[in-house]
Amino acid sequence: MMNKNNLHSSTRQVPTGQFKAHGQVDIQMEGDLLHYIATGPFNKELVDCLAVAQLNFLQTAQPTGAWVSICTMRESAVTSPEGLGRYNEIMRTPKPAGLTPIATAFVIGPEVEGGKLMAPHYAKIYADIGRPFQTFATMAEAQLWAQAMIRKSVGQEPD
Repeated sequence: MMNKNNLHSSTRQVPTGQFKAHGQVDIQMEGDLLHYIATGPFNKELVDCLAVAQLNFLQTAQPTGAWVSICTMRESAVTSPEGLGRYNEIMRTPKPAGLTPIATAFVIGPEVEGGKLMAPHYAKIYADIGRPFQTFATMAEAQLWAQAMIRKSVGQEPD
């Protein structure tokens, strides 16, 4: 049996069409947290590669129970307007049962280019689909929030 915590996926593994993907996203499951390491800036082609890599990963991992996704932005959080529009479309698309996190956190440190500019755009996308979303400066803060969201979803009182 494969250890689901050793599964990895990356947008680098997804072939692109006519135009090259700008940016990269690596995906890995750690317990009840799905980690995305996103190195930007990003374009529409990268978002399309992400959709394929993410679906393939989740269909293989088959997460069970409540889980949260945490995206750590590196270098740049900037996405082209077309990329942001495509991300919005993908997030609005219904997902197969069990393949949607109960909440999403983005870790955008102060060193990440465009973080303050882009965070409200990402927040609006998640608000529009009704998924709890927060941005954090550190992974530790994001993990605390994620675990609180998981406890809340299963009816446990937060610490």
